[in-house]
Amino acid sequence: MPTAFIPFTMRAAAREGRQESFRTDIERLTSRAGNRTPLSMVTATNRVACLRGAIAESEHTATAASLKRYLEDGLSTKDIHLDITVSIDH
Repeated sequence: MPTAFIPFTMRAAAREGRQESFRTDIERLTSRAGNRTPLSMVTATNRVACLRGAIAESEHTATAASLKRYLEDGLSTKDIHLDITVSIDH
């Protein structure tokens, strides 16, 4: 049975004190190497980026809040610290 993928949009902003690493963090997110949730960049400035992705449907895709928690957990394991908001695209 095919896996359903849930499209989403993520807005990422540089945290206070981490502006210098923001561009590098965004590049790490959009590279394919080691990312379980591939993301593509829509727009970016030196402090804010809008990204799109798709993730396999599961319990963490039930709400935007649960998807945000899931993505934040994944970012923190890579030492990427961004303020994010997530919306599930319908």
